[in-house]
Amino acid sequence: MQSIGSQILAAAKAKNPQGYHPRIIMTETDFARLRENQNQGIYKHLAECAVREADKTMDAPPEHFRIPDGIRLLFVAQEVQRRVIYHSIAYHITGEEKYAARAVKEIEAAAAFPDFNPRHFLDCSEMTLAFAICYDWLYDYLSEAQKKLILDTVAKKSFFAFKEELDDVPEHKNATLSLRGYRWLQDKPGDNWKMVCGGSFAAAALAFYDAADEAFCETVLTACFEDTYQAVRDFYNAEDGAYSEGVNYWIYATRFLAFFSSALTTAAGSDFGLTDYVGVARSPYWLLALASPDYLCFNFGDAHAVSVTSPIFGWLAARYNDPSLYAIRRADIERGKADYMDIIYFRDVPYTPPSNIPLAFGRVGGDNASFRADCTENSLYAAIHFAKNNVYHGHNDMGTFIVNVGNKRFFVDLGADNYNLAPGYGRCYRYRAEGHNTLIFNPAPDHDQKHVADCRIDRFSDGEESFALANMSDAYPEKEVVRGMKLDRREGSLLIQDEIRATAEDVIRWSAHTPASVRLFESGKAALLDIGGVKMYVESLADGVFEVRAGVADENSPVVWNPNANENTKPEHRGQALNNGMQKLVIHLKGKTSYRIAIRMLPLTDGKEISAEKPTIKPLAIW
Repeated sequence: MQSIGSQILAAAKAKNPQGYHPRIIMTETDFARLRENQNQGIYKHLAECAVREADKTMDAPPEHFRIPDGIRLLFVAQEVQRRVIYHSIAYHITGEEKYAARAVKEIEAAAAFPDFNPRHFLDCSEMTLAFAICYDWLYDYLSEAQKKLILDTVAKKSFFAFKEELDDVPEHKNATLSLRGYRWLQDKPGDNWKMVCGGSFAAAALAFYDAADEAFCETVLTACFEDTYQAVRDFYNAEDGAYSEGVNYWIYATRFLAFFSSALTTAAGSDFGLTDYVGVARSPYWLLALASPDYLCFNFGDAHAVSVTSPIFGWLAARYNDPSLYAIRRADIERGKADYMDIIYFRDVPYTPPSNIPLAFGRVGGDNASFRADCTENSLYAAIHFAKNNVYHGHNDMGTFIVNVGNKRFFVDLGADNYNLAPGYGRCYRYRAEGHNTLIFNPAPDHDQKHVADCRIDRFSDGEESFALANMSDAYPEKEVVRGMKLDRREGSLLIQDEIRATAEDVIRWSAHTPASVRLFESGKAALLDIGGVKMYVESLADGVFEVRAGVADENSPVVWNPNANENTKPEHRGQALNNGMQKLVIHLKGKTSYRIAIRMLPLTDGKEISAEKPTIKPLAIW
């Protein structure tokens, strides 16, 4: 049976028998469209972005080989790639050879690196893509000597390393850091590396196949396609588009999936079914549904609170014939915040903004849920996370939540910390349950949620009282814990409710992190939160009263990273993120076996006042 790699190469040769370049991701037709429209409409912003970004590094020295953290060349590789892309596009738009020369200068410097750090194979992959794009997009500019330099460098430092990955050798030969790191190709189901490494090397094989070892290019294409094809179906949920590693890694992985798909399409006429998958098509709407009114993401796991208005939406709009996704990017582009992905994928076509972002998002068996009081930009918004703890880039954050009033995030997720805390990363504050908006039992330095816990939404409603609830007992051995989130649209309030069965000896801590100023009253049963004059009333309607703590590592947080630290070392000196400006509301409970914690949140906007009448709390079983 013919391999998928040989099918792809046969299609590429049939589509382009003369072997013309450029042929991966961008073609001459694409560059001509930019040239011809560079002074009008949205294309003017895109052309200006390309030239502006290229000019920023025109006189900068080329990147040099360095592994500052002892692990990664990645940020060097990404900067080389970024410079090559911007300078190459600027050359095609303006016709000025200085831009092409500057891209080549960057590649010549990188060619002199001792290696591309294959130990951390992401680095090697992203650098390989930079070389492939330079060769392909600047083919008619390059001298024969420059082409040979690129081909020889890729053969020695990229394809040789890829073969070692295929052969699963224990260490990379002739590499500065020889021992292999993550065995990405062998790992099943794996993580975002599948798309990044697969997309980068497949694009390179399509750029070089008729000038390099064609048989090996076929091998690369087969391995990358088969591996990435399965990863796409493992990582993007077919029912709701959820991506298992969270928002930041959706952005990273999908960027390279776009490169992979479009390189196949431009070079061979089709992506051979790689992205014929509903999970990818639905994923931007998962992203938008979990974003606050100002498009800030729900950053559970190893994610930072970033905007979800990704330039990848341009590729998604074209790939899945949904022009409304262009609207997500247009405002950013017009504000001068374009990215090279916009230049590659954005099309100035008629569209209207997406109209199918639901007021309540979630499903039985799902990982996350979100709720909006209405569609206005100043509305109450909240989201909650369940799913698995033990996934790549997951935290012990079962049950964590965020709450916004408009663009003010009153309860936040602190996000990722420094990965170089490893092997102590899993013990740092931001990773542990104590660093999230959830429950812990018997605070201690060991794990405060079961890391292999898997809890999904048991019940979900999108009515006037929208809610999601899940049994989280799997995260807390020998305890019974159910958590629900409910938004009452008629009242404009939010309720977080927990029902707990424990032992009389258990100490239970409920906590939620906030950047707001906090004032307690009603003997600790209520709090007034204020961010820049926007206020939210928070009250405990059942067990427990509030206290306020600084939002840094608790007294039970283990020591990580700092080799001279001990249990008496202040948290800010332990090597963890400082979480400056954060406080957390905390409730402590002990002495009983059954508890109900019910926290009601009411934004005090549009003249709304605190009512003296307290709402009736219903058991979760009858929500």
